[in-house]
Amino acid sequence: MTKKKKCKDCGFLHTSKCSFIVDFQKGLMKPTDDACGDFFEGKKEKKKFVPKKDTGLCDRGYFEAVFNASPSFLVKTENGFDLLDSVTVDGEEVQPKTPKMYPYKAYGVYKDAAPSQSELWGMIRAEFERFLDVEPIWKDVSATCVLLSYQQEKLVTVPYLYYVGDNESGKSTALQLLECLCYRPMYGVSVPSADVYGYLGDSDTIPTILEDEIQGIHKDIDKTKIYKAGYKVGAKVPRTILLEHDRVIKYYNTFCFKAFASEKLPFVKGFIERCIFIPMVEGYPKKEWADLSKEDIGEFQTSRNMLLKWRLETRDDPLPELQFSFRGRIKELWKPILQVAHGTSVYDALFGFVDSQIRERLDGKQNTLEGHIVKAVIELYQGKPLPFTSVWTYLLEDLNGKLDPKEHKMYTADFDLVTKRKVGYRLGEVLNGQRKTIRQPDGVTKAWVFDQDKLRRIAKKYGYKFVTKLPMLPIIEGVSPPLAVEKPLESNVENEQKHPHTPSSIGYNGNTVTKPIPCPLCACKGQQVTFLTQQDLDIHIQKVHGYSEVES
Repeated sequence: MTKKKKCKDCGFLHTSKCSFIVDFQKGLMKPTDDACGDFFEGKKEKKKFVPKKDTGLCDRGYFEAVFNASPSFLVKTENGFDLLDSVTVDGEEVQPKTPKMYPYKAYGVYKDAAPSQSELWGMIRAEFERFLDVEPIWKDVSATCVLLSYQQEKLVTVPYLYYVGDNESGKSTALQLLECLCYRPMYGVSVPSADVYGYLGDSDTIPTILEDEIQGIHKDIDKTKIYKAGYKVGAKVPRTILLEHDRVIKYYNTFCFKAFASEKLPFVKGFIERCIFIPMVEGYPKKEWADLSKEDIGEFQTSRNMLLKWRLETRDDPLPELQFSFRGRIKELWKPILQVAHGTSVYDALFGFVDSQIRERLDGKQNTLEGHIVKAVIELYQGKPLPFTSVWTYLLEDLNGKLDPKEHKMYTADFDLVTKRKVGYRLGEVLNGQRKTIRQPDGVTKAWVFDQDKLRRIAKKYGYKFVTKLPMLPIIEGVSPPLAVEKPLESNVENEQKHPHTPSSIGYNGNTVTKPIPCPLCACKGQQVTFLTQQDLDIHIQKVHGYSEVES
C-alpha cells in the first residue's frame, strides 16, 4: 500500500506555484491535506548535528553550562565573564546541554565576584552545622570535600566518604546536602554499575557520585571493582559496542569523588580501604531536612552558583604541593583533602586529625585475623623454619580461642571459626611464606620459611617492627649464658609512619624466656643442657643428635 502524498511534502507549498495558495491563506486547506495533481516532491533539509557539552575549554576560555532563562555557557575570558549561547571548540560549534540531559539541578549565573576559598568554606560549613548533628571534625571533612569536588582535575587520588548509621541518624541528610552543593552530582539509590560508568562516560568533566542505601554492595562484583579503581586518576572500564557491521570498544572513566550512606559497614576489603567512615547517630540538628524551605533552597542555589564561578576563576591555579611524613593509603585519602583545605582556618585541625586516623587505621589492621597472624610470625620467627604448630599455639592463646575436639579449628569471639587451613593460606598469601617439611623428635611436621626483608616490610605495614634475632649458644650447667643480641634490619625510616604499634610479648620477649628449655635427648644420657628458645633447641637437636631438615 503506497503512502498518500501530503501538501506538506510538496515543494510548491506556500509559494506562487501552489494551485491552492489562496485556500491556504484563507485557512480552507492545511498542510496535512492530501496533495493535488500538481504535486512536486520538495527537498528535505538535513538538520545539522551540533554537539552539546556541560563544560570544557573553548577558543575564548573555560566554560560551564548554566541555565539563564535558556541553556547557555558561562565563559571565563581574559576580560571577565561572558554569557554565550554557543562556543567554538576545535573549530566546531558546541551548544550547552539542557537540564533534561543531566540528573542534577541546573546551575545559574552569580553576577558578583566569587568569594574567596575561605569564605566559601565557611558558607558550606554553616550549612552542615545547620542540618547535621555530628562531631565537628566530620562537618569539617564534609565541607572540605564539597570544595574538593570542584577541583578534581588537579588531583591524582580522591577519598570516598562513607556515612554509616542506623535509621534516622542523618546519613541520608548528609548525602542530600552534598547533592545540593557538590559539583554536578548524580544522587541515587542502588545505582547499577552500567549507569555509574555510563554517567561518568557521558560527562565532559569529572562529576560527583552519591549513592544511598549501599549495603549489599559486596554482592555486586562489577560495581565494587569500579569503585575500587575509581579513586585514582586514569582508571577506565572498557566495553564492547556491537554495530550493524562492526564493533567498537569504548572506554569509560571511573575516577571521581564519591560518597555513600548505609546502615552497615561493607564487607569488601579493597573498597573499605578507600573510604573515610563517618559514624552517624540520631541527634538533634538545628533544623531538620523535613523543614526545608524555599529560602533554604534559594541559599543552596546561590552557593552552587558561587562555587561554579569560583571553579572557573581558579581552573589554572595549581593546588599547593605539600609534603607529609605519612605515606601509603592514608596519604592517598588525606593529601587531597589537606591540599584543598590549605589556606583555610580548618587546615590545622584536619592535619592534627590525620595523626589520630593513622593510629586508628593501624589498630584496625592489627585487629584483623591477618594482623594477629603477622604478629605471631614477628614474635616467633628467628630465621629458621617455623613450625606451624608454634603459630597455631600462639594464635590459640592470643585470640583466646576454644579448640575444637578434632584440633584442626578454633572458635574465637572476634573472628568466629578459624581453621588451620585458613591460617596456612594467610601465611602464604599475606606473608609470602614458603612451606617446608622438617623432622622433629616427635616426628615429621610442617613449617614455614619467610624472606626477612619482605617480612620487615609487611610488619611495617601492620605497624610492627621486625628485628633479626641471632641464634643463642646452649646453656651448659655451670657456664653463664652470653648476653642476648638483637641486630635490627637496615631500613629507610625517613618516611616511616608515626606511632608504630609494638606487639605485646607472650611467652618470651626477643631471645629471653622465663624458664629455660631442657633438651630431652641429652637428659636421656644424663646430661643437663638447656636453651632460651624452642628454635635454639631445634638447632641443637639437628646438629648434635643427627636430625636433618627434609624439603617438602
